[in-house]
Amino acid sequence: MAEFTSEKSKQIALARLDLIHKWLEFRKKLTNKLQSDYDFVKLHNTSNAHLYKILGKISRGSLHRWLSMLNGTEDYTKLLPQYKYSSVNDYRTILNDEEIKIFMGLLLHPNRLCIGKAIALTKYKLKEQGQSFIPADITFRRYAKWFKDNNYDKWVLARDGEKALSDKVEPYIKRDASLLEVGDILVADGHKLAFQVINPFTGKPCRATLVGFLDWKSTALVGYEIMLEENTQCIASALRNAIINLDMIPKIVYQDNGRAFRAKYFTDEKGFGELGFYGLYAKLGIETVFARPYNARSKVIERFFKEFQEGFEKLMPSYVGSSIINKPAYLKRNEKFHSNLHNALLVGGVKRAQTR
Repeated sequence: MAEFTSEKSKQIALARLDLIHKWLEFRKKLTNKLQSDYDFVKLHNTSNAHLYKILGKISRGSLHRWLSMLNGTEDYTKLLPQYKYSSVNDYRTILNDEEIKIFMGLLLHPNRLCIGKAIALTKYKLKEQGQSFIPADITFRRYAKWFKDNNYDKWVLARDGEKALSDKVEPYIKRDASLLEVGDILVADGHKLAFQVINPFTGKPCRATLVGFLDWKSTALVGYEIMLEENTQCIASALRNAIINLDMIPKIVYQDNGRAFRAKYFTDEKGFGELGFYGLYAKLGIETVFARPYNARSKVIERFFKEFQEGFEKLMPSYVGSSIINKPAYLKRNEKFHSNLHNALLVGGVKRAQTR
């Protein structure tokens, strides 16, 4: 396949040739050649000239290397950057196929090795194979940068997985809530409360569940129910409260993909048809739409739950957090001070409640 030289490479080579000429002219004016070299490099690196914009900062070694490459000629092609191009869009460095295979095999591993570590392991493996010439680190880095810039989808899928590909790369649709009317679409989901209540059946503390129906247009929580678990009874009660509050039946309910929301009691007509029953949504003329699994951003009610936790749940004395990461200090190991402080606050709260 014929090699291709880009216009940018030609521009760089011609700029190098011009700079060599300017450097040689500058040296003729001074007797101390070493000092003249440093002065010329300093002038170039601090200027705003056209050559600086193309070549950037240079060193004294670069000037002597380029002069040696010319070998007394005026052939600018000798100064072309040492990149190889097989076509306009297919960029390759001096790395051969075997080097690229080893390097990219490490770099595109799901364990997400950093570029520096992938380079070190590649060079080690090439030495073990008996290869005498090992490319420089910058050569590997340039190829990795080019691959990431031009194959970002493959980079993200290989290193981060399908969800990251969907979140970062794939096209998306922007939804316009201004086209809706209040009550057209309700968004439903369940939320495990981050504070404890007394279980009426066992007398032990537990985290109850809130099922809410949020109006997409106004972002108001129009109906909710709190029970010990997310079940069909809890969801039906929350939907009833939403309909009463709105004084209308919504057209669409956009809801979670959980087991309770997908129960035949709500969605299926065939399972209850023989018995004379129909799905609750179907009976009310409500169309159901289920969110994609593990895609919390598609449900606007998640924003309400976050505000609910920050503005209400964290103010409760029995707040225990929603996960190990955000649990309060008194629940952590060896936190005697916070544990005693929490117990004292609870006792004080009980006494004040009894006096009332």
